[in-house]
Amino acid sequence: MKSNERIDRLAAQLHEQVKNSGERMTPLERFNCVNVHHAKPDRLMAWAFYREYPRYLVNYKVRDLETDYLKECESMLAGLVEFGFDTIWTNVDLYSVTPEIMGVDIDMIEDAVSVPRAAVLKKPEDLKLLKAINPETDGRLPVVLNTVALLREKIGDIYPVIGHLSGPISLACCLRGASKFVVDMKRRPDFVRELLDYCADVTITIGKALLDRGAVGISMADATGSPSLCSPEQYNDLFMPAYMKIQKALACMTPPGVRWHSQSGIDEVADIEKFVTESCEAGNTVFHVATPWALNCDIRKILDILKTYGACLWFGIAPAAFANLTEDEMDALVKEYIDTYARGYEGYFLMGPNMLNDTSKPELVKAWMNAMKKYGKC
Repeated sequence: MKSNERIDRLAAQLHEQVKNSGERMTPLERFNCVNVHHAKPDRLMAWAFYREYPRYLVNYKVRDLETDYLKECESMLAGLVEFGFDTIWTNVDLYSVTPEIMGVDIDMIEDAVSVPRAAVLKKPEDLKLLKAINPETDGRLPVVLNTVALLREKIGDIYPVIGHLSGPISLACCLRGASKFVVDMKRRPDFVRELLDYCADVTITIGKALLDRGAVGISMADATGSPSLCSPEQYNDLFMPAYMKIQKALACMTPPGVRWHSQSGIDEVADIEKFVTESCEAGNTVFHVATPWALNCDIRKILDILKTYGACLWFGIAPAAFANLTEDEMDALVKEYIDTYARGYEGYFLMGPNMLNDTSKPELVKAWMNAMKKYGKC
């Protein structure tokens, strides 16, 4: 498909970089080793969530990435060349892309992630007015799909291209408004079930399109779908059916399955082990925890449960660490986390920035990656 000179050059540079890295596995082989086979890789998987962070390397603004797949691909490739992560997230922000198609007003700032401004479901009856979507033509979804397709074409032989999409609870909150959604869970649970069923169908439609375009797996960003938003009973009764519907439709289409990362706040859940078990039984293949709050949990106990179900832990390092530490402190922190939590679980452990943003210092990102290569060898 259509490319440009910079993309071709960066892709060729990345192939040479991986070839001459001295490491036994390519990032794709490492991904499959851990996420598909749960075997011990050559080193721990450097799982970085970085969205628009590398854009400064190619002198673009966030708006450029959200509206032009060629510029998004340039940013992604430049970040991989500069830092050497093991992951590619297709980072056009679906928290705004999908709601925009359905009529949600979007605040698109030149150099900040666009965000929904106003909900479209003023009353429950409005749900019947929403239409089915076509990912190939609607809104900015073609930017997302073309990004996946071009990255798969250029570097899919050495890197896992992960399809990234908004989860059903976050989409529902954008359509209805977060405050009204919380009230609805209490007063109108049947409407919430209907809304989340609709949002699950939208998620499935986009997920299939991402897989058709070459994504090796699906990762749902569903920050609003956190256990801190609702009671355990509401989580199981209202949220889980939507997740399970998505799993049933998509998980069989890709060896790594479908993973969602919405587990912020689980340190406050009364029975963490039960919550982790239920998440795995619903089909989740990657359970997400993040420092500092995750350090209140029994991480190794969580890993024991995940190992039983063939799921992985994404151990996210807080953004503050990439803004405030020294390089020596980052090196020591990575070593501490690996020695304390990863040993014995190498085929189930992913570690890296919970979110790189504009406060993240490039030298600290490189210090993290160097430490992963130094201390993460298996």
